[in-house]
Amino acid sequence: MRYYEMLFIVHPNYEQDRLDAVISSVQKEISSKGAKILKTDNWGKRKLAYLINKQRYGSYVLMYFEAEPAMIQGLYEWMEIQSQILHQMVIRLEEKPELTEESQNPDSAPSRSAAPVKGSASASSSAKATDEKKDSVDKKVEKVEAVEEKVEEVEVVEEVEEKAEEAAEEVVEETPTEEEVAEKATDAPEVVEEATEEAVEETVEEVAEEEKGE
Repeated sequence: MRYYEMLFIVHPNYEQDRLDAVISSVQKEISSKGAKILKTDNWGKRKLAYLINKQRYGSYVLMYFEAEPAMIQGLYEWMEIQSQILHQMVIRLEEKPELTEESQNPDSAPSRSAAPVKGSASASSSAKATDEKKDSVDKKVEKVEAVEEKVEEVEVVEEVEEKAEEAAEEVVEETPTEEEVAEKATDAPEVVEEATEEAVEETVEEVAEEEKGE
């Protein structure tokens, strides 16, 4: 089994009870696939880098779990159809993560300028470890946002290409084929002959009417 880290974003309008229910449903889905959840960290509501489904904010949830690689694709597909989840990203870890009971939410981390406790040799190292975790999480969030931007750009390009293909098909449908052009060219003498006969008949009728009038 492999170790994975998943960051997913829940709709910002959900109250705590409903948000907990969404997190619980994700946990159940992961467990039902034979995976083992190691830690779940609710970061709360944060501002998004850009609009997702017309939302400017989202509730971030970080989750660590141990699973077989074969179940990840199925998990992605399940997450994609959950309307309450705006976006998700799963990262495979090379080794087992070092997890603590403390939240890794960068917004809840102590200030870098906080003074260490006097007489405590571990206070400085603890603060340093917290800062390193905060930097690591910030980089992960930036990576998620960059991926989201690339996905949106790809979707725009695909939409433009689709419209271009539709326009090209319309032009092709409206353009006459060589057979149609040849057929019209073949029919042209007959059309001219019919038009000439009609014009002659109309002229004869007009002359006859004038003679009757005289």
